[in-house]
Amino acid sequence: MFKKITVFLILFSLIGFGFYEPSSALFFKRHKAKKQVVEQAPKKNEDKKILLVQIYASWCPGCKNIQPTLDQLLKESSDIELIQLDVSTPSKAKASAKRAEELKITDFYNANKSKTATVAVITPTTTEIVSIFQNNNELNDYKTAIQEAKTKEQALKNPPT
Repeated sequence: MFKKITVFLILFSLIGFGFYEPSSALFFKRHKAKKQVVEQAPKKNEDKKILLVQIYASWCPGCKNIQPTLDQLLKESSDIELIQLDVSTPSKAKASAKRAEELKITDFYNANKSKTATVAVITPTTTEIVSIFQNNNELNDYKTAIQEAKTKEQALKNPPT
């Protein structure tokens, strides 16, 4: 009886291995990770939205303080874009430095990377910094700076003749 069960288990195992195919789960994980990297690649600012660039860290109380104000600005205006340069960890700071370089705001990043909760209002065409705020949650201050940036951007589109 033991011999029959052993032969049956061996046969069952061999048949099972015959139908074995490697799992494609690893492929999907790698493929998904590559897709995420592509999605996180910096966007070209073709639509010319006014940039709000925030030096951000997940552990920063100031960042949590100003977030509702920034969310309100984004809700009220579709022609601004919030870019968070995350300095929470060294690897995130390195990625943020690369992003700052691609946006041509390296000087701003290098000068402020240790000052979390800093927000700059920047014109997209010239990357001119219109205003810099440090842990400021006053909505009207941001609106004034954004309007100034829009005025400068409009002047570039329609130069005086």
